[in-house]
Amino acid sequence: MEAVLRMELDDLNIKSLGEVGVIPPLLKMVSGNIDSKELALSALAKLSSCRENKKLIADSGGVPLILEQMFLSHVRTIITARCSEILERLTSNDGIEFLVNSDKTPLELDKIVTNLLSFQQNKQISNTIRKPILHALLEICRSDVGLVNKAILCANGVSIILPLLDEREQEIREVAINLLFCFSKHEPHGIVDFLLVQRRLAALVDVLKDDTRSHTQMAIAGLLANLPKSETRLTEKLIELDGLQAVLNILISGTTEAKENALGVLFRFTDPTNIEFQRMVVELGFYPLLVNFVKSGTLTAKGQAAALIGNLSSNSHKLTLMISKPKPTSFWCFRSVSVPICEAHGGICSVTSTFCMLEAKALPEIISLFQEKVHATAYEGIQALSTLIYDEKPHSGAKVLHEADAISSILEVLNWGTPSLKGEALSLLAKIFVTREFAEVYGSRARIHLGTLTTSNIHEGWQLGRKAATVLTQLERYSRTSMSYRRGG
Repeated sequence: MEAVLRMELDDLNIKSLGEVGVIPPLLKMVSGNIDSKELALSALAKLSSCRENKKLIADSGGVPLILEQMFLSHVRTIITARCSEILERLTSNDGIEFLVNSDKTPLELDKIVTNLLSFQQNKQISNTIRKPILHALLEICRSDVGLVNKAILCANGVSIILPLLDEREQEIREVAINLLFCFSKHEPHGIVDFLLVQRRLAALVDVLKDDTRSHTQMAIAGLLANLPKSETRLTEKLIELDGLQAVLNILISGTTEAKENALGVLFRFTDPTNIEFQRMVVELGFYPLLVNFVKSGTLTAKGQAAALIGNLSSNSHKLTLMISKPKPTSFWCFRSVSVPICEAHGGICSVTSTFCMLEAKALPEIISLFQEKVHATAYEGIQALSTLIYDEKPHSGAKVLHEADAISSILEVLNWGTPSLKGEALSLLAKIFVTREFAEVYGSRARIHLGTLTTSNIHEGWQLGRKAATVLTQLERYSRTSMSYRRGG
């Protein structure tokens, strides 16, 4: 075995050693005296860099044996270090696949996670042990959402990992960031208060600006996206630290995953209740990027961008500058210059002043989402289109949707959408059909779809059937009125 340790082995040689049967004897040596144990674990650490050998270790019942040695309370540091190195390699790229007994039944993963977290509370362990344990913990948590919940709730995972952000060693800080990103999807509370102390948030934003650390950049963006949007202290601090510009740069040149997470961060700056935050977003030039993501991003990015455009568009009617009718004058030189009026909002619109979806050329791209027939993106598309129809002037928005041929696409959703998506489509159609003109234009087509929904409500859900019946009643009311008018005429 000492010869194996001294050899410079390439991947092929490592695989060959596994094939000739060295792994079972090595596992037997792990149960022997301290010297043979150390020697065997060192050899196994070397051999476990090969996927085929990882399977052989698992099939031979080696994983519970290695974990047992690792978690012993009184054991030499070198033994713990070798076991942690093996565990890191077993989980690298494979997650929990090889964390099994010899009969392939899974090990008690929640117990493993709890023990791995407890290692981080021991201030005496060296970083040579801490780092592989953190890497293994990250791979395990990425593989099983249920384990993440248990790690957070039962083992106080967030509070254990947060202090690692203050570690001097960059590798430990970066793994901690990735773990917190993983944890924050399920339990984001408590992280904000920690980040706002000292320069912790500033340190994260510095990495967010560093394009050479793309993987960590992606994790930080994801972490910030998962933190509560109600925490305006965090949003304000990010603005102060130039974090919004960092998000913009990621959307321009980041990796696909980083871009998706950066779009997630942007939701905290586009909250419809905070127009000033929205204005910062628009003035920095995010709007054209959002339109482009709807047009050619990933499915996730398309849905996110459509939702963000919807957030901005929700305030357009409040921001529109209504034009007063010019007073008559006999002096031609004082006549008002004709200014284009927004068809949806009835006033002077622009991207920067009113966040107008039409001025941003976003409407055709939003409508095109329905052609893909994907629930998530179509849902956000409907939400965004709904912002064009508001109570004061429903006709204007309905007319815009009619002229863009959006209403036909919305009606088609009633054919292919999920029950929840159909429900959103019905809500928008109800707003459109408040205007008699469009109730009459689309009435005959709409009745076919609505009639089907009202009769199939047992399968689709009674609420959907009731919603369809309400819209159908709305159409019938106009139909009866038209017939009465014709008879009277």
